[in-house]
Amino acid sequence: MSKVVIAGRVPDAGRKILYERCAGRYDVAEVLSGEDLARHLDGTYYILRGFPMGASEIEKLGGDARLIHRWGVGFDAVDIEAAGKKGITVSICAGVNSQPVAELTVMLMLASLRHLPELMSRAKAGRKDKEDIIARSWLISGKRVGLVGLGSIGRRVAAAVGGMGAEVTYYDPCRAAPETEKELGVEFLPLDELLKSSDIVSLHMPLLDSTRHLIDAAALAKMKPSALLVNTARGGIVDTEALLKALAEKRLFGAALDTIENEPLPADHPAFRLDNLIITPHAGGNTEDNNRNMAVYIMDNIDAMESGRGPNPRSVVNRQFLGRQRISDPL
Repeated sequence: MSKVVIAGRVPDAGRKILYERCAGRYDVAEVLSGEDLARHLDGTYYILRGFPMGASEIEKLGGDARLIHRWGVGFDAVDIEAAGKKGITVSICAGVNSQPVAELTVMLMLASLRHLPELMSRAKAGRKDKEDIIARSWLISGKRVGLVGLGSIGRRVAAAVGGMGAEVTYYDPCRAAPETEKELGVEFLPLDELLKSSDIVSLHMPLLDSTRHLIDAAALAKMKPSALLVNTARGGIVDTEALLKALAEKRLFGAALDTIENEPLPADHPAFRLDNLIITPHAGGNTEDNNRNMAVYIMDNIDAMESGRGPNPRSVVNRQFLGRQRISDPL
């Protein structure tokens, strides 16, 4: 019987589905540390949530290992090349997180523009004065939203903010087809021009060598002092030190981050003393209903591998190292 190894803490709603789908068909083991993993190197399918798997861990996996499946869409914590060279497919939940992450992105935009944390603080304190907050609050309607990345999440954000009256531009190394641009009502801009002209810059790219610190001190300096930066992609895309410095010096209106380098930050981190920064604990794709969706997606891919059909092609992120044609990144 093939073995499924669940590495990391999977939400209860998803865990229940994994066990139901595996019952009587797969052996199941759960691991929470590298030490635990060392006792389960005989797995066939590995499900990873918040669990890194570098080249050294992959090299130790037994010969039965066929699939490493990320819970979510980020794959920067998996050495996809090492997996490919060992003949192991690496898959993600392509498209499954798109709606919840897009919703959180728009929520962070609106919460920042209207200073939601500050309004809540005053309400809890029994205060009703708000004129000073109103004087620095803004509508999203009429603003220019620049999306860095126009994959599945970026497109949903474009549709949402466009529906609220925002003008939407985007940058993506792989420009969308003209009909897609027309359908979404978006305009392509080079990255520098997007940074300079946007009221809101929202990041929707994977973390790769080419995107690490894409938003560095130089990029931040190009943005308007009145601009808002939103990151619901990967923390490493932004140079955190440079961003915090820009926020502290009021060179940006603000930032809203669901992901940040070296997360979670300690409670006494200077970032939490900034009044123009909202941070959430990497919650983008995690809702009760979407955790069920991810579990179903993963088990569908595992069942497909077990039957010899192979996983959903859109989910595979290391095809170039498996000797097959590379697929486009689904984000």
